[in-house]
This record gives sequence, structure tokens and C-alpha cells, in this order.
Amino acid sequence: MKPEARSFAEFAPPGLAPYLQHVWLGKPAAAPGDDTVRIPLTALPEHRTALLDAMTALYGGDAKHHARALLSQWSKYYFGLAAPAGVAAARLLGRPLDMSPERTHLVLKDGMPAQLHFDAAAMQPADADPARRYAGLVAHLDSVIGMLSGMTKIAPRVLWSNAGNLLDYLLANCPLISSDADIDAEWLFRASDDNPLRTPLRDATPRSPLLPNPFRARRVCCVRYEIPGETQLCASCPLLLTMRDEELALQDAIR
Repeated sequence: MKPEARSFAEFAPPGLAPYLQHVWLGKPAAAPGDDTVRIPLTALPEHRTALLDAMTALYGGDAKHHARALLSQWSKYYFGLAAPAGVAAARLLGRPLDMSPERTHLVLKDGMPAQLHFDAAAMQPADADPARRYAGLVAHLDSVIGMLSGMTKIAPRVLWSNAGNLLDYLLANCPLISSDADIDAEWLFRASDDNPLRTPLRDATPRSPLLPNPFRARRVCCVRYEIPGETQLCASCPLLLTMRDEELALQDAIR
């Protein structure tokens, strides 16, 4: 008998459960009339047109001229499925998660990431070493970022920054279960030249009194501003540090 599919929301406290309700161990039964498309994650590059169509529908712009900014935004939606799963396994359960793209399936709905299905046996035995607990997540991010950056001319560091920004938030809001020392954040964000997640956010001293001091700034901008009409920057965008007061006054991020 096939093992029953389990939602990752079962493993999470109420504050994090909503991030995990569409991530599964195993394949859940399809709902009647389901119009989604389930693909092996390794086939993601074959769906480039669908991804860009989804982003132009949301943000506008042109798929030909703004592909790098549009795919950067798509990556945030995808990381919103994958990163919470890796953190829930490693941080809440103390267990590595096999997130190999070869054994992972993505459900797309009109080009948007709707569900993520890991193998039913993807959860590994408990391990105290953060390097082993997070190895599957980091390797997964590396694979997906490689696929996305191969679809357009975008520096992988932009996509790593998108992932790091989310991971910083998740670790800050995901309770520790075994120690007062946050060895997870120390390992994930370690300041090593070979670590693409190193210091994803930094505390900066802004020039303008309109920004909080210290200002929590991303290390790399997500380039959303390249899409025509996208004039509002995110609350941690490093470009806010370069703006004049009259430009900052037009930003929702300071309110």
C-alpha cells in the first residue's frame, strides 16, 4: 500500500503552518477538475514561457525585455514553498530533508508554483550537525537557481539573495527546539567566500532620517524596479539607502 501523503503544515507551529500547507511528503490525491500541471522539478527550464507569462500577468512588463526581473520575482514564489520545508525539517524536527530535484515534483497553476511534492521517504534520521541538516536545502536552492539563471541573463547572486532574505525571516520566526545558540543561522549565513547565502541582510546606517536607524538592508537588490511601473521598492531594498529624501517620501517602504 502506498504511504499516505502528509502536508508539512502538520509539523509546524500555527505561525508557520500557512507557509507549508502546499508542501507535501508524497503525492496527495488530485482534486476533481484540477487544472494544474505536475512536472518533475528537473523539467522546469522547459516551462520558461509559462513562468514568464505568469509574471507578466502579475507585474506587467515584457517577457523578452524584462525576463531577468520577472524570473527574479518568480523565484520568490518558488522559494516560498521550498525554503519553509527545508527549515521546518532541519530546525523544528532536527532532520535533514532529501530535496533532490530528481525526486521532487512541482505543481504549476497557470505558471505559478502551487505545490511542491517531495518523496514520501524524503525525511532523514535526526542529526545535530547543521551542515548535514541543511545540506539538502542548500543543494536544492543551488539546482533551482542554476535552472533559473540559465533561462535568462541574471546573476545567480540575485536569486541567492532572494532565498537568503526569506531564510533570514524564517529563522527569525521559527522557534528553536534544542539550544539557545542559533547554530542554524550561524552556519547558513556564515561569512565565508564560498557561501552564496553569506550575510543576506546587513544593518546599515542610512543617510536619511526617513529610514530607520539601523536600516536592515538586503545585500543584493532583486531588480524588480526594472519592470515598468514597479516604482515601489521592498522594505529592505539596498537602493533605498541611495535615494534622496524627496524620492524616499514617495516610497511605501518608509511608512
